[in-house]
Amino acid sequence: MTAEQISKFMIYLKQLKEWNKITNLTSIVKDEEIVIKHFIDSIAVLKAEVFVDGSLIFDIGSGAGFPGIPIKILRPDLRLVLVEPSKKKSSFLRYIIGLLRLENVDVFEGSLEQLADDFTNREQANYIVARGIKFEFIIDLSRTILISNGRILLFLSTLVDRSRIGSKTTVENEYSFNLPIGYGTRVVSSLSLSS
Repeated sequence: MTAEQISKFMIYLKQLKEWNKITNLTSIVKDEEIVIKHFIDSIAVLKAEVFVDGSLIFDIGSGAGFPGIPIKILRPDLRLVLVEPSKKKSSFLRYIIGLLRLENVDVFEGSLEQLADDFTNREQANYIVARGIKFEFIIDLSRTILISNGRILLFLSTLVDRSRIGSKTTVENEYSFNLPIGYGTRVVSSLSLSS
């Protein structure tokens, strides 16, 4: 990481803790745990998937910006839409995007269903990322918002249960890793959809 990227992560950490005092952004409040369970967990996707330069990513249920904002800090060439239904969390996202001067990042204040229902005149994503969300629900709605050869990247604690993804979904790759200091095993699963 560059000094500028490290600085952005430090600002992000500080603001996350400040905002968390008045808005429930995360139940994780210790610096070490935020860095490991949010930042490191988020950027592990860069080892799991080779993102094409300038790709468009939809971060579904972004919450306080995970995994989208850490990915964007390390890969500023990527374009990002943070999909978040909570007004308070969306306000934080807009604030932190401005404070960190992140370009080509938008916030869609609404649910995945709302995004999919009102998708006319929008560009389809190259990638969908999702952390802590029931993936069956994402797979069903992804056909509208994802390009035909796009990928769904799921952040899980175990390998994908193949019986839950349907016959038109293929697991392309699964990247398993251990978080530092014994904070557990994580898996980033890359899925593709067939027509």
